[in-house]
Amino acid sequence: MSLNMIQILVLTAWAFWSIIDSLSWGIGFNNCITACVFSGIVVGNLEYGLIVGGTLQMTQLGVGTYGGASVPNITSSGMIATALGAASGADPVVMASSIGIALAALFTQLDILARFSNTVFQHIADRYVETGNTKGITLMNTLGIIPWGLSRALPVFLLLVAGQGVVDTLIAIIPTWLMNGFKFAGGLLPVVGFAILMRYLPVTKKPQFFILGFVLAAYLSMPILGISLIGLVAALITYQNASAKLAGGVANGGDDDYDE
Repeated sequence: MSLNMIQILVLTAWAFWSIIDSLSWGIGFNNCITACVFSGIVVGNLEYGLIVGGTLQMTQLGVGTYGGASVPNITSSGMIATALGAASGADPVVMASSIGIALAALFTQLDILARFSNTVFQHIADRYVETGNTKGITLMNTLGIIPWGLSRALPVFLLLVAGQGVVDTLIAIIPTWLMNGFKFAGGLLPVVGFAILMRYLPVTKKPQFFILGFVLAAYLSMPILGISLIGLVAALITYQNASAKLAGGVANGGDDDYDE
């Protein structure tokens, strides 16, 4: 199956808008899983997009872009891996752990380029500030979204147009043992995301919840949704208890530190 131009343009438009949404409203267009599921729907394989998006998203749990930092762009790479992989029939975990990860790292450079390019419009806007030209300021800030959008849209468009043949060739020449290796590595990648996330969680302060989750998963084989709901209940109870403690301290005129 090959992608038609309408599918490519729709995915390109999503990629362009995703970073704009991330920098402004934050509705969720730049979320990797959302983008990959949408890509799966566009190419007619929602499940494929969900697997690719979930695999890539798990590698970046606990990772955020603070200040001027750039992180691997798993959203654009996930969309490409989903579209090309579903069209070629490749294993979704293999696509996520090979092409998805490699492209995400490469796209980091495009993110940096977009940041540099955007400063051109901002410096012009600074000059408009000095003259009080509000329309010029608005125009420059609006035009500033162009390099951001193109940093996502261009690679998606170009690789979807030219990449299908490359993916088909790679699948044909890569030996089975290497494909199995990529699939195995893809299964391990979520561990990296969990390890990063756990560095920022109060695991040592709340070990009982960590042990409970392990027991539910390892010994009772409870699905992840059930464990998540139990975790939500535990979080709500902890929050309510902490809020009641804080409210009680304020009512009694105390100044106890809130350290939960």
